Parts: sequence; C-alpha cells; structure tokens
Amino acid sequence: MFSHRKSHWFAAILGVYSFFNIYLLDGDRLFAVAVEPFPLFFLILILTFSVWYINRLVERLTSKNTPKIHPLIQQFVISVIAVLILAFISAQISGLILGGPFGFSWQNFLLSAAFTSRINLFLNCVNAIYFFSEKLKEKAIEAEKLKTLTADAKLQSVNSQLNPHFFFNNLSTLSVLIHQDANAADRYLQKLSEIYRYILRNKSNELIPLAEELDFLNKYIELLTIRFEESLKFSIDVKNAGFQKLIPPAVLQLLVENVVKHNYFTRKEPLEVFISSDEAYLQIYNKKQPKEVVEFSSGIGLQNISDRYRFLDCDIRVEDEADHFMVELPLIDDKTLTSSRRRTASTSPH
Repeated sequence: MFSHRKSHWFAAILGVYSFFNIYLLDGDRLFAVAVEPFPLFFLILILTFSVWYINRLVERLTSKNTPKIHPLIQQFVISVIAVLILAFISAQISGLILGGPFGFSWQNFLLSAAFTSRINLFLNCVNAIYFFSEKLKEKAIEAEKLKTLTADAKLQSVNSQLNPHFFFNNLSTLSVLIHQDANAADRYLQKLSEIYRYILRNKSNELIPLAEELDFLNKYIELLTIRFEESLKFSIDVKNAGFQKLIPPAVLQLLVENVVKHNYFTRKEPLEVFISSDEAYLQIYNKKQPKEVVEFSSGIGLQNISDRYRFLDCDIRVEDEADHFMVELPLIDDKTLTSSRRRTASTSPH
C-alpha cells in the first residue's frame, strides 16, 4: 500500500484528521501543555508523514527478501521500533524549536510515542487489509488462468477424438472403392487429402469463420457424392450476414456424418439434408429415414459438439422427433468473446 502512487494523500488526510481530533475535540495530546494551532498542525502533519515514510521504507526493504515470518508481521515489528525512535527524536527537536514546557521530558516523549504508535497501528491495519485484498485478487486471477488451462486441455482432448474417428471411417470407405472403381477411389483420395489438411490446420483452433466451415462442408459433400452419388441431396441456405460469425471447426461435417450413419437412402429414396441460418443459429435438418440396423457408433458425434460448445459457454439445441431430426448450433459473434478466446483459423498457419 505504501508504495502506491496515491497513498501519500491518505497520509495527508490522516494528518488533518489527527489535528482536528486534538485541537477541536481535545483528544490525545502531543505535549503536557496546549500548543498553538499553527505549530500544532505542522507538527502533526510532519509526524504523520514521517510514520508513513518509515512504513514505506520498511515495506521496500522487506519486499526484497523472502523472510520465514509473514511480511506484515516483520514490517509491523520494525515499524514499531522505528516509530519509537521517531518519537524520541521528535521530543528532542520540539524542545529545541519551541523551548520552555515543550522541551524534552519523559511525559512529552510518552505522549509523542502514543500518538505516533496509534498512527502506525492504524496505517498497518489498513495496509494489512490492502495486502490481503491484493492477494485475493491474485488468487482469483490464478484460479481463472487455471480454469482456462484446464478447459483448453479438455478441449484439446475432445478435438483429438475427431482426427482418428474421421480418418479411419474414410479409410474403410476408400478400401471398398479401390476394389469397385479405381477412378472414383482416386477422386475420393484427393478430396480426402484436402479435407484432412483442413482438419490438421484447424485442430488447435476453438473457432473459425462460418464461411470457412461451409467451404470445408462443401468438400465433404463432394466426398459423399463420390461415394453415394445421387442418393444424398443437400440444400444450403445461409445468410451472408452470418458468414463472419464463428463456429467450432468440423462440427458440420460431424453432423452430416451423423445423418448418414443413422438413415437409409437410395436413388429412388434419396435423403435430403437442409442447412439454413438466422442471425443467431445455424440449423441442420433432415427427415428421418431410420435404418433397421444402425452402424456401430462410438458416441463421439453429438456429444463432442455439445462439449465443445459448453467450453464456450453455449448450448446446442437438439430436436429429435418421430419424423425429423434437427440440430441448432449457436453462431458466435467475435465481439462477445474475450481476447484469450479469439483464436480463429485466420491466425493459424496455412
């Protein structure tokens, strides 16, 4: 507290208060006899500032080492000794300046020591409050940093589930295509390499622009078209105003993959997936054509998306009805994010 650039004003106010307490209220005295207001005011102000500067010096000295005892206790003990010496010197100088009954005497020394000790005690109490409030702020900041680091570690753990999950699913598909249609397998491999490059580039990003995620989705749709041809149809109607909104990377691919996994579709009975948006949400909708036997699911899809949004203090909406399935993803505005969370694909190396 004593090193704070404005703390000397506190000492000045305390000195003025002490003067009025002694002179007007006839409170604690500096001398055994009354003193005229003018010299009394300056004596009190000088003593108060002297006590304050003593504590400031002690604080600077004790802050340079790491004592075994608490720094507040060390500072208080040293300041008490220094203040008693100040009271002795003050009584001597007052006698030289004012003379007569204001000269050095045991009674004048005790009165001066009592006054300076009370000022010192008050300043140390205020300093203790300031010290612990600052420590509390530091602990709160440390706790918030630890919370952020923990959340980031969990997010990286969740993101790490995507790469092997996506990669092995598509390797299995590629293996089938190689035996059925070599040209289709070659096109599939090219698109797969582009998609996987995108995933690797954005694996450490929490958020990316929606426009970039839609571009990635179109590549994934091309991949599905090679595999399923006209059995899958997509309708994308996203407002241009939402293109700069943010979204976790690869969530649309996960949702489309989830639709493909749980529904049957043929050329005669194609599956349509509708993707649209408003100002706040992106909707992915499909009519249900449930498979009789659903492929094995690791449960990564929706839970992964939900977990990633939860780290951003958002929730997804899931509407699972008898005839349709819809997921709504919050579109995140960059202005609502803290600086520590503004990590988009534009900042990652390409």
